[in-house]
Amino acid sequence: MPSLRPALVIGALASLAVGIVAVAAASERDKLQSLNVRETVLTAEQGRNLNRLARLLTVLEQFRRDPPPALLVSPDDAVSAVRAAILVKAITPELQRRARFYAAEAGEIARQRRLAAVASEALFTSDSQLAEARLVQPPGQRDQNPLPDDNGEVSPPKALTAPADGPVTRRFGQAVPGGGKANGLTIQTASGAKVAAPDAGLVQYVGPVKGWGVILILRLAGGYHLVLAGLDRTNVGVGQSVAVGAPVGWMADGRQSPPELYLELRERGAPVDPERWMKGGTGLRPTVG
Repeated sequence: MPSLRPALVIGALASLAVGIVAVAAASERDKLQSLNVRETVLTAEQGRNLNRLARLLTVLEQFRRDPPPALLVSPDDAVSAVRAAILVKAITPELQRRARFYAAEAGEIARQRRLAAVASEALFTSDSQLAEARLVQPPGQRDQNPLPDDNGEVSPPKALTAPADGPVTRRFGQAVPGGGKANGLTIQTASGAKVAAPDAGLVQYVGPVKGWGVILILRLAGGYHLVLAGLDRTNVGVGQSVAVGAPVGWMADGRQSPPELYLELRERGAPVDPERWMKGGTGLRPTVG
């Protein structure tokens, strides 16, 4: 049956892509977990060491009083006073050594946090790529929900609207903590804010990803993909067509800190600056400094 061969080939390639990207996502998840464990161990050890140092400093502070407490140094015992002075002189280098150790420990914790931030960013990319890889379908199934003017060629969207009102806290290409550059926009929204589709498209993936909230991936006309991450809940499902400006979800309540929505636009799988298509009236306010 020759007509089935293209579908079988595409299906096999899709399965292979899913397997490869799944391995990458698992690797990044293991790396992030290992970094988090390492940071937890270092933080606990630093806390214990600081407690020991605090107790030692308390004892030294008591010794420096005039006159010294009787339990430490007897004013009538010159030998004890000399011994105490020798003890303080001996302890000082140890205190300096511990101070250097704690500074190095704090630096290591900061380094682990930077590595964890990078691993978290890589994990998000791997997870969203895995979602996209799972969406590859044979042509006969893929055309059940065609998009307007989607002839298989890659063409940029005509315009994008802001998914929610709020200031931009990080722009495309801006440096991120731990190194690297942002692949999209981060928008600080109001608590429980409604999220709207920046362009008309087809829902290709929707679901929660640990550390990123609910992720929504839209396939736009022209072969572009748009990713929205950080949502608390959605009202759309896979295979559903949405119009530009249509509500697709809501942000969290943000009781502890304002919620943040992440927007990423991809051309052939590579992130591009979405603000190139977001002209006046997008609802985006200046970057928070």
